[in-house]
Amino acid sequence: MNRFTRVLPGVALLLAAALVLACGQKPTEIRLKNTKLKVYGLGRVVSVGGDVVDKKGEIVPGKMVTWESSNPKVATVNGQTGSVKTVGEGKAKITARLGDPPLEAVVALEVLDIGLVNVFPSRTTLAGPAGSTFPLALEVKKSTGEVVESKAEWTSSAPTVATVDPSGIVTSVGEGKVNVKATVGDVSGAADIVVVFRTIETLEAAPLNIPLKVGELGKVDLVARDPQGAPIPDVGATWTSSDPMVATCSGGTVLAIGPGSATIRAACGSKTAEVSVIVF
Repeated sequence: MNRFTRVLPGVALLLAAALVLACGQKPTEIRLKNTKLKVYGLGRVVSVGGDVVDKKGEIVPGKMVTWESSNPKVATVNGQTGSVKTVGEGKAKITARLGDPPLEAVVALEVLDIGLVNVFPSRTTLAGPAGSTFPLALEVKKSTGEVVESKAEWTSSAPTVATVDPSGIVTSVGEGKVNVKATVGDVSGAADIVVVFRTIETLEAAPLNIPLKVGELGKVDLVARDPQGAPIPDVGATWTSSDPMVATCSGGTVLAIGPGSATIRAACGSKTAEVSVIVF
Protein backbone atom coordinates (compact mmCIF):
# COMPACT_ATOMS: atom_id res chain seq x y z
CA MET A 1 0.00 0.00 0.00
CA ASN A 2 1.51 3.34 -1.02
CA ARG A 3 1.12 6.61 0.86
CA PHE A 4 -1.74 7.82 -1.38
CA THR A 5 -3.77 4.72 -0.52
CA ARG A 6 -3.19 5.29 3.17
CA VAL A 7 -4.48 8.93 2.97
CA LEU A 8 -7.73 8.08 1.19
CA PRO A 9 -9.58 6.68 4.24
CA GLY A 10 -8.87 9.96 6.10
CA VAL A 11 -10.18 12.00 3.20
CA ALA A 12 -13.29 9.87 3.09
CA LEU A 13 -13.89 10.46 6.77
CA LEU A 14 -13.57 14.21 6.32
CA LEU A 15 -16.01 14.19 3.41
CA ALA A 16 -18.44 12.14 5.40
CA ALA A 17 -18.21 14.54 8.34
CA ALA A 18 -18.82 17.52 6.05
CA LEU A 19 -21.84 15.78 4.60
CA VAL A 20 -23.29 15.13 8.03
CA LEU A 21 -22.69 18.76 8.99
CA ALA A 22 -24.37 20.07 5.84
CA CYS A 23 -27.33 17.79 6.31
CA GLY A 24 -27.59 18.99 9.90
CA GLN A 25 -28.04 22.64 8.84
CA LYS A 26 -31.71 23.55 9.09
CA PRO A 27 -33.03 26.80 7.58
CA THR A 28 -34.55 29.03 10.26
CA GLU A 29 -34.68 32.46 8.61
CA ILE A 30 -34.55 34.35 5.33
CA ARG A 31 -32.07 37.12 6.04
CA LEU A 32 -32.78 40.09 3.75
CA LYS A 33 -30.30 42.72 2.62
CA ASN A 34 -32.92 45.40 3.37
CA THR A 35 -36.30 45.24 5.09
CA LYS A 36 -37.23 48.76 3.97
CA LEU A 37 -36.48 50.24 0.57
CA LYS A 38 -37.35 53.60 -0.98
CA VAL A 39 -36.81 54.02 -4.71
CA TYR A 40 -36.95 57.35 -6.54
CA GLY A 41 -38.12 57.12 -10.13
CA LEU A 42 -40.11 54.80 -12.39
CA GLY A 43 -38.54 52.08 -14.50
CA ARG A 44 -35.73 51.70 -11.99
CA VAL A 45 -34.32 48.23 -11.31
CA VAL A 46 -33.06 47.30 -7.83
CA SER A 47 -32.19 44.04 -6.09
CA VAL A 48 -33.81 42.86 -2.86
CA GLY A 49 -31.76 39.71 -2.39
CA GLY A 50 -31.39 37.67 0.76
CA ASP A 51 -29.86 34.50 2.18
CA VAL A 52 -31.33 31.46 3.85
CA VAL A 53 -29.56 30.98 7.19
CA ASP A 54 -29.63 28.55 10.11
CA LYS A 55 -30.08 29.37 13.79
CA LYS A 56 -26.37 30.29 14.01
CA GLY A 57 -26.77 32.83 11.20
CA GLU A 58 -24.72 30.74 8.78
CA ILE A 59 -25.84 30.47 5.15
CA VAL A 60 -27.51 27.20 4.25
CA PRO A 61 -26.30 26.23 0.76
CA GLY A 62 -28.63 25.05 -1.98
CA LYS A 63 -31.74 26.81 -0.68
CA MET A 64 -33.45 29.11 -3.15
CA VAL A 65 -36.28 31.47 -2.27
CA THR A 66 -39.08 32.69 -4.50
CA TRP A 67 -40.19 36.32 -4.69
CA GLU A 68 -43.59 37.96 -5.05
CA SER A 69 -44.93 41.53 -5.24
CA SER A 70 -48.14 42.49 -3.44
CA ASN A 71 -48.80 45.29 -5.93
CA PRO A 72 -47.51 44.84 -9.51
CA LYS A 73 -48.89 48.29 -10.37
CA VAL A 74 -46.22 49.73 -8.07
CA ALA A 75 -43.42 47.24 -8.68
CA THR A 76 -42.85 43.87 -10.32
CA VAL A 77 -40.31 41.32 -9.14
CA ASN A 78 -38.46 38.47 -10.81
CA GLY A 79 -39.64 35.42 -8.88
CA GLN A 80 -36.25 33.70 -9.04
CA THR A 81 -33.69 36.51 -8.73
CA GLY A 82 -35.45 39.11 -6.58
CA SER A 83 -34.83 41.82 -9.16
CA VAL A 84 -37.46 44.56 -8.67
CA LYS A 85 -38.63 47.02 -11.35
CA THR A 86 -40.60 50.10 -10.31
CA VAL A 87 -43.81 50.71 -12.26
CA GLY A 88 -45.84 53.37 -10.44
CA GLU A 89 -45.87 55.57 -7.37
CA GLY A 90 -47.02 53.92 -4.14
CA LYS A 91 -46.19 51.14 -1.70
CA ALA A 92 -45.81 47.39 -2.10
CA LYS A 93 -44.60 44.40 -0.13
CA ILE A 94 -41.92 42.26 -1.75
CA THR A 95 -42.13 38.83 -0.13
CA ALA A 96 -39.47 36.13 -0.12
CA ARG A 97 -40.64 32.56 0.55
CA LEU A 98 -39.05 29.20 1.17
CA GLY A 99 -41.30 26.11 1.06
CA ASP A 100 -39.40 23.56 3.15
CA PRO A 101 -39.54 24.39 5.95
CA PRO A 102 -42.03 27.24 5.30
CA LEU A 103 -40.27 30.57 5.84
CA GLU A 104 -41.19 34.11 4.82
CA ALA A 105 -39.59 37.58 4.88
CA VAL A 106 -40.96 40.92 3.65
CA VAL A 107 -39.38 44.03 2.16
CA ALA A 108 -41.49 47.19 2.62
CA LEU A 109 -41.04 49.05 -0.68
CA GLU A 110 -42.01 52.65 -1.38
CA VAL A 111 -41.77 54.13 -4.87
CA LEU A 112 -41.70 57.88 -5.46
CA ASP A 113 -42.10 59.29 -8.95
CA ILE A 114 -39.13 61.68 -9.15
CA GLY A 115 -38.22 62.18 -12.79
CA LEU A 116 -36.25 65.40 -12.81
CA VAL A 117 -34.55 67.83 -10.42
CA ASN A 118 -33.71 71.31 -11.69
CA VAL A 119 -31.75 74.09 -10.01
CA PHE A 120 -32.27 77.69 -11.16
CA PRO A 121 -30.37 79.56 -12.37
CA SER A 122 -28.08 76.87 -13.74
CA ARG A 123 -25.25 79.40 -14.12
CA THR A 124 -24.74 82.57 -12.11
CA THR A 125 -22.16 84.94 -10.69
CA LEU A 126 -22.22 85.81 -7.00
CA ALA A 127 -20.63 89.25 -6.69
CA GLY A 128 -19.84 91.33 -3.63
CA PRO A 129 -17.76 90.88 -0.46
CA ALA A 130 -17.27 87.54 1.29
CA GLY A 131 -20.48 86.55 3.01
CA SER A 132 -22.74 87.68 0.15
CA THR A 133 -25.71 85.38 -0.33
CA PHE A 134 -27.89 84.21 -3.19
CA PRO A 135 -30.94 81.89 -3.09
CA LEU A 136 -31.07 79.09 -5.65
CA ALA A 137 -34.49 77.84 -6.74
CA LEU A 138 -35.45 74.15 -6.77
CA GLU A 139 -37.86 72.48 -9.20
CA VAL A 140 -38.79 68.81 -8.85
CA LYS A 141 -40.90 67.06 -11.50
CA LYS A 142 -42.55 63.68 -11.86
CA SER A 143 -42.01 61.56 -14.96
CA THR A 144 -45.24 63.12 -16.29
CA GLY A 145 -43.75 66.62 -16.04
CA GLU A 146 -45.94 67.56 -13.07
CA VAL A 147 -44.15 69.80 -10.57
CA VAL A 148 -44.15 68.43 -7.02
CA GLU A 149 -43.13 69.84 -3.65
CA SER A 150 -40.09 68.01 -2.33
CA LYS A 151 -37.12 68.68 -0.09
CA ALA A 152 -33.60 68.26 -1.41
CA GLU A 153 -30.20 67.70 0.10
CA TRP A 154 -27.92 70.57 -0.93
CA THR A 155 -24.15 70.16 -1.26
CA SER A 156 -21.24 72.35 -2.38
CA SER A 157 -18.31 70.95 -4.35
CA ALA A 158 -15.98 73.60 -2.90
CA PRO A 159 -16.97 74.95 0.55
CA THR A 160 -13.86 77.17 0.51
CA VAL A 161 -15.50 79.05 -2.40
CA ALA A 162 -19.15 78.94 -1.31
CA THR A 163 -21.37 77.07 1.12
CA VAL A 164 -25.05 76.20 0.73
CA ASP A 165 -27.65 75.78 3.46
CA PRO A 166 -30.58 73.28 3.56
CA SER A 167 -32.86 75.77 1.81
CA GLY A 168 -30.52 76.39 -1.14
CA ILE A 169 -29.08 79.75 -0.04
CA VAL A 170 -25.48 80.08 -1.24
CA THR A 171 -22.95 82.12 0.78
CA SER A 172 -19.66 83.25 -0.74
CA VAL A 173 -16.42 82.36 1.07
CA GLY A 174 -13.61 82.81 -1.45
CA GLU A 175 -13.23 83.68 -5.12
CA GLY A 176 -13.46 80.82 -7.59
CA LYS A 177 -15.90 78.38 -9.15
CA VAL A 178 -18.20 75.96 -7.37
CA ASN A 179 -20.86 73.43 -8.33
CA VAL A 180 -23.89 73.37 -6.05
CA LYS A 181 -26.02 70.23 -6.22
CA ALA A 182 -29.56 69.50 -5.06
CA THR A 183 -30.39 65.81 -4.62
CA VAL A 184 -33.78 64.17 -4.05
CA GLY A 185 -33.17 60.50 -3.30
CA ASP A 186 -30.60 59.71 -5.97
CA VAL A 187 -31.92 62.17 -8.58
CA SER A 188 -30.02 65.46 -8.72
CA GLY A 189 -29.66 68.79 -10.46
CA ALA A 190 -26.88 71.35 -10.18
CA ALA A 191 -25.83 74.95 -10.73
CA ASP A 192 -22.41 76.35 -11.60
CA ILE A 193 -21.53 79.45 -9.60
CA VAL A 194 -18.66 81.88 -10.01
CA VAL A 195 -17.75 83.88 -6.91
CA VAL A 196 -16.06 87.26 -7.45
CA PHE A 197 -15.22 89.87 -4.83
CA ARG A 198 -16.35 92.78 -7.00
CA THR A 199 -18.67 95.51 -5.79
CA ILE A 200 -21.85 96.09 -7.77
CA GLU A 201 -21.94 99.83 -8.34
CA THR A 202 -24.88 100.01 -10.75
CA LEU A 203 -27.68 97.68 -11.80
CA GLU A 204 -29.75 98.28 -14.92
CA ALA A 205 -32.73 96.39 -16.34
CA ALA A 206 -34.10 96.60 -19.88
CA PRO A 207 -36.54 97.09 -21.45
CA LEU A 208 -38.14 99.45 -18.98
CA ASN A 209 -41.67 98.65 -20.23
CA ILE A 210 -42.94 95.22 -21.27
CA PRO A 211 -46.44 94.79 -22.81
CA LEU A 212 -47.72 91.20 -22.77
CA LYS A 213 -50.86 89.22 -23.45
CA VAL A 214 -52.10 86.76 -20.81
CA GLY A 215 -49.96 83.62 -21.00
CA GLU A 216 -47.10 85.29 -22.90
CA LEU A 217 -43.47 85.35 -21.74
CA GLY A 218 -41.16 88.35 -21.65
CA LYS A 219 -37.44 88.69 -21.01
CA VAL A 220 -35.65 91.20 -18.80
CA ASP A 221 -31.96 91.81 -19.49
CA LEU A 222 -29.96 92.71 -16.40
CA VAL A 223 -26.57 94.44 -16.50
CA ALA A 224 -24.43 94.90 -13.38
CA ARG A 225 -21.28 97.04 -13.36
CA ASP A 226 -18.44 97.46 -10.88
CA PRO A 227 -17.07 100.89 -9.74
CA GLN A 228 -14.82 101.00 -12.84
CA GLY A 229 -17.83 100.54 -15.10
CA ALA A 230 -16.82 97.02 -16.16
CA PRO A 231 -19.78 94.61 -16.54
CA ILE A 232 -20.15 91.63 -14.23
CA PRO A 233 -21.59 88.84 -16.41
CA ASP A 234 -24.41 86.50 -15.32
CA VAL A 235 -24.82 88.30 -12.02
CA GLY A 236 -27.24 86.56 -9.67
CA ALA A 237 -30.40 88.48 -8.82
CA THR A 238 -33.51 87.94 -6.73
CA TRP A 239 -36.69 88.70 -8.69
CA THR A 240 -39.99 89.85 -7.20
CA SER A 241 -43.32 91.12 -8.55
CA SER A 242 -45.49 93.83 -7.04
CA ASP A 243 -48.56 91.83 -8.13
CA PRO A 244 -48.09 88.08 -8.78
CA MET A 245 -51.72 87.92 -9.98
CA VAL A 246 -50.66 90.06 -12.94
CA ALA A 247 -47.12 88.82 -13.65
CA THR A 248 -44.36 86.74 -12.11
CA CYS A 249 -40.65 86.61 -12.86
CA SER A 250 -38.02 83.90 -12.49
CA GLY A 251 -34.43 84.34 -13.63
CA GLY A 252 -35.42 87.36 -15.71
CA THR A 253 -38.26 85.55 -17.53
CA VAL A 254 -41.62 87.27 -17.01
CA LEU A 255 -44.89 85.31 -17.23
CA ALA A 256 -48.13 87.25 -17.81
CA ILE A 257 -50.81 85.87 -15.47
CA GLY A 258 -53.79 88.25 -15.69
CA PRO A 259 -54.80 91.72 -16.94
CA GLY A 260 -53.31 94.70 -15.13
CA SER A 261 -49.92 96.23 -14.36
CA ALA A 262 -47.05 95.11 -12.14
CA THR A 263 -43.53 96.17 -11.30
CA ILE A 264 -40.82 93.55 -11.63
CA ARG A 265 -37.82 94.19 -9.38
CA ALA A 266 -34.36 92.65 -9.53
CA ALA A 267 -32.13 92.89 -6.44
CA CYS A 268 -28.39 92.21 -6.17
CA GLY A 269 -27.26 92.95 -2.65
CA SER A 270 -28.29 96.55 -1.95
CA LYS A 271 -28.74 97.43 -5.64
CA THR A 272 -32.12 97.15 -7.38
CA ALA A 273 -33.55 97.68 -10.85
CA GLU A 274 -37.16 97.78 -11.98
CA VAL A 275 -39.27 97.29 -15.12
CA SER A 276 -43.00 97.86 -15.65
CA VAL A 277 -45.17 95.09 -17.06
CA ILE A 278 -48.62 95.71 -18.58
CA VAL A 279 -50.77 92.66 -19.26
CA PHE A 280 -53.86 92.93 -21.48
